[in-house]
Amino acid sequence: MVPPVCVCIPAYQAGRYIRGTVESVLAQTFRDFEVVVLENGLTDDTGEIVAGFSDPRVRLERNETVLPMPENWNRVVALTGSPLVKVLCADDMIYPRCLETQVAAMRVAPSAALVACRRDLIDAEGGTIDTGGGLRGLIGRRTGGEVARAIVRHGGNPIGEPGSVLFRRTAFEATGGFSGDQRLLMDLDMWVRLLDHGELVGQAESLAAFRLHDASTTSRVAVEQKAAQAALVHQIAASHSVPAADRLIGAVMARVGRLYWNHLQSKAGT
Repeated sequence: MVPPVCVCIPAYQAGRYIRGTVESVLAQTFRDFEVVVLENGLTDDTGEIVAGFSDPRVRLERNETVLPMPENWNRVVALTGSPLVKVLCADDMIYPRCLETQVAAMRVAPSAALVACRRDLIDAEGGTIDTGGGLRGLIGRRTGGEVARAIVRHGGNPIGEPGSVLFRRTAFEATGGFSGDQRLLMDLDMWVRLLDHGELVGQAESLAAFRLHDASTTSRVAVEQKAAQAALVHQIAASHSVPAADRLIGAVMARVGRLYWNHLQSKAGT
């Protein structure tokens, strides 16, 4: 029988963190789920670590060759038929009540395409860098238009990273999946396209942890990501007719946000 929720973990050279990531899912108070870890090519001891879990809800899959990130993420979602899906990066974590509260939110709001929680930032060793980030102005049920305006005013991604989000499979399939055209912003691009198929539910509680470390994509491609983010925000503003005043606020906030992000990365030692 297909469980109502699947946590999909795309993994590439994830041996350092994968045990803690999977353990964070198995510690959930909501118990009816499966975990699919997709090892993207045989590169390190990730598969061996995951195979060591005796919990029948954990399933290990492998790609024979390394796939580009968008294809890998789409494949791991395709490997499960659960109606609710969370993509969790292999170095991040979710807190025990994450699935419980997010599944409940989606059941209460059948018109919602996704639910997102606030999240903490942690360093390579799991130390806390920042708490309760994300979702400024987006708590509660929000329409696509409201979210678009919040994104533009934020100048970046106020919804959050994949670990913060749970989405409906039907909405995901309607979007066509993660896009290779937005390799560095696959998450934000997906959240915006999901909102063509339903609302966002924003949760005030911090229920996930996003890890900052030298090997992470976020740390390695900051300059390129900055340009891609500005272009995507401009596209969102144009497609949703966001007022010019909001765009000006967003331009300022994007600069402030980059300075703060640089500060957080410095604290993390990246």
